[in-house]
Formats: sequence, C-alpha cells, structure tokens
Amino acid sequence: MSVAVVLDAAAFDMLDSEQATGMRALLRSAIDEGGEVRCAAVTLAEVCRGMVRTRRVEAALARRRGGQRIRVLPTDERFAKLVGAILHDTGAGSEHIADAHVVAACTTVDAAIVLTADPGDIATLAAAVPGTRIVTRSPAAPL
Repeated sequence: MSVAVVLDAAAFDMLDSEQATGMRALLRSAIDEGGEVRCAAVTLAEVCRGMVRTRRVEAALARRRGGQRIRVLPTDERFAKLVGAILHDTGAGSEHIADAHVVAACTTVDAAIVLTADPGDIATLAAAVPGTRIVTRSPAAPL
C-alpha cells in the first residue's frame, strides 16, 4: 500500500516550531515505512508571503528527512483538471481551490494523511476521490 503525508499551509507554518515534534516524527515514520511527504505547489503560494516565511519554507524544502525531501507537486494541465473535477464533484467554489490542490495531491496513493488546520474542508473535498483513503490530522498533534 502506498502512503503519503500531505502538508497544507498550516503544516508549513508549524514545521519548525516546538509544537511540531509529533508532526516531524510522523514525517520520519512515513518515510521510514516507504511513503513520501508532499505538498501542492499552490500551498507554497499560500505560505511564501514575505521574506521570513519564504526563507522558512525554503529551508524546510531543502532539508532531507530519511534521505528524502518534501516533494512539490506542480500544477500542470492534468493536475489543474483534477482540481477542477474535485471542486465540481463536491459543489465547492473557487474559494476552496487551495484545499482542492491538497486533496488532489493525495490521489496517486492508496492512503494519505493530510496535516491541516481545515479538516472539515479537506474531508468534504476528499469525497470526490473515493479511491484514496484520506485522513486529516492537526499539524500540532498529528499522532
């Protein structure tokens, strides 16, 4: 079974904080078990606002965890159409476009753990991809 941990903006905001010890352990565990850590490129657009925040994100992306870096999934034509289908199938508007990108980042694995501050939004959008089991966790306490 393929597994991914998908980071949303809230997870990036907390990644280097003292409260994120559990989250970092989850990332290491996922990688140790053969999974991967990923995020949608649009998530970076949410987080990379201002020099300080952008530098923190750059440091997080450069850091290797278990020999692996966070994989950034670009929004190409296929991915954009998938995001649109998720929004359409759930009746969501474009105000949920960032969360729909997070859900789309889950679709190439059997199971995904989304570290998010918006579990309700993610769960609603996840209904559009029944082939993937998607669970949410708070970045502050993902275990």
